[in-house]
Amino acid sequence: MIYGIILAAGESKRMGRLKLTLPLGDKKLIEWVLEAAQWSSLDKIILVIRPEDEEIFKLGECYGAEIVLNPDFRQGMSTSIKAALSRLDLPEPEAGGFILILGDQPLIDFQIINKLIESFSPGKGEIIVPYFKGKRGNPVLFDFCWKDELMRISGDTGGRALIKAYPDKLKRINISSPAILWDIDEEKDYLKIQTYLQHWQRAENSKGKRRTEFE
Repeated sequence: MIYGIILAAGESKRMGRLKLTLPLGDKKLIEWVLEAAQWSSLDKIILVIRPEDEEIFKLGECYGAEIVLNPDFRQGMSTSIKAALSRLDLPEPEAGGFILILGDQPLIDFQIINKLIESFSPGKGEIIVPYFKGKRGNPVLFDFCWKDELMRISGDTGGRALIKAYPDKLKRINISSPAILWDIDEEKDYLKIQTYLQHWQRAENSKGKRRTEFE
């Protein structure tokens, strides 16, 4: 079993407004992440949100995610990770791993998620980390054995605490897309990704037209 844990309970402080329901192309921002997870090889999707985010709750249900409410979200990302991991109580033979996916990385596609899964060998204590041109990014896949360690973290800390503490357990995976480095913290990040997506969609539409002309 490989679980996808989408962390979507942030306060959007630097953005100044709720970012996960902002429009991006033909969908809401969080829908891009949910869709990537849905199309991937993940066995189950868990979406961690704030109790008041009813719209994100409904969107998560539409994409088949199990919704986990985190009333302690103000205490940082660690509380969302622990809220999700507390739902994972599998016997060892069934336990595989889990991927921590940031809810504000809309350009992460299912192929990136699948590449992490394909690179993973369950039961070896691996931490699968994506890199683009030598820079570490997200999402990150953890063997199930790291659950207890992550349950002990606190504050606004995610999996990077373990990445720094156990460098010998890392398996670096090279990714050809800079999407693993791009999240949306501020308005300028949102505008940058919006522009990138528009260029990409125009390029894809152009390819489609050319294919049609020669069919």
